[in-house]
Amino acid sequence: MRPFLPIIALTLLATACGGGSDDATPTPSSGTPANQIADEPLLTAAPTPTPTPTSRLPTPPPPSPDAPLYIALGDSLSYGVSASDRFTTAFVPLVHASLPDGAGLWNLGHSGDDSEEIVRHGHLDQAISEIIKRNSDFDRENDVVLVTLEIGGNDLLDLFFDYVIPGKCPTLVESLQRQECIDILTTTLAEFAPNLKLIVDRLLAADPDLNIVLITLYNPFSSKIEGFDPFGVLSLEGMPDTPFLDGVNDIIRAQAEASGVKLADVYPLFVGKGPEYISMDIIHPNDTGYRVMADAVILALQ
Repeated sequence: MRPFLPIIALTLLATACGGGSDDATPTPSSGTPANQIADEPLLTAAPTPTPTPTSRLPTPPPPSPDAPLYIALGDSLSYGVSASDRFTTAFVPLVHASLPDGAGLWNLGHSGDDSEEIVRHGHLDQAISEIIKRNSDFDRENDVVLVTLEIGGNDLLDLFFDYVIPGKCPTLVESLQRQECIDILTTTLAEFAPNLKLIVDRLLAADPDLNIVLITLYNPFSSKIEGFDPFGVLSLEGMPDTPFLDGVNDIIRAQAEASGVKLADVYPLFVGKGPEYISMDIIHPNDTGYRVMADAVILALQ
């Protein structure tokens, strides 16, 4: 997912929309359940968040070829944006710390990547090349023993910045009455499914026995920004009586089942926990949220 600037503007936006700080008590909602449509206009008086340019830092080389390896694939969540120390308190290093001593870590998480860019930018190719090299050399001591994959957040955030923030799709009710809004989400979901399948298929082609954990997406607005919360629910989980009975997470769950890989379903763990688990940038987890993500992956591995 893409990091945002400026932080002051984001703080004002969160406060104006009822989210407050990470330690604040959530403002009571209007009483409309999250899985129902609420026609609540978004507050436009506060500054709106703007995406920052995507980082293009060179990827460090993989660690020692003589030890087991954990490869993390994804976007800024794998990279660890908004963690107090992305090398220790984000979910990837926490998962790494749970592995047997001596296992290496190659974090290929890249801020800004969506489900198409993770392929086009070469991060998937890097992972596959390393998997084939290690898992086909008859030395079981240096195998890639785990791959985590979280992707799709930026597929949806692009819609958020291009359609919701500018007011083209200002509320969920209005969005479901505007064909342009329906079409763009329909297209996004239709493109995400084959992208995800391609990624998983290519990983398993490199090693059919590869230990993969797919991770669902959380709703960062849940109980934190009331006006945006329904958009997150619809796009991630779908809603009855709308054109979108399934969302991105349904696609992720179905792909995990179809491919026979493990699933860490973090979505339900974050419901109603935005003020506790989401950082002040309104999108990424804080240390507590990253710990929850890591524990879900560790549980899936068990």
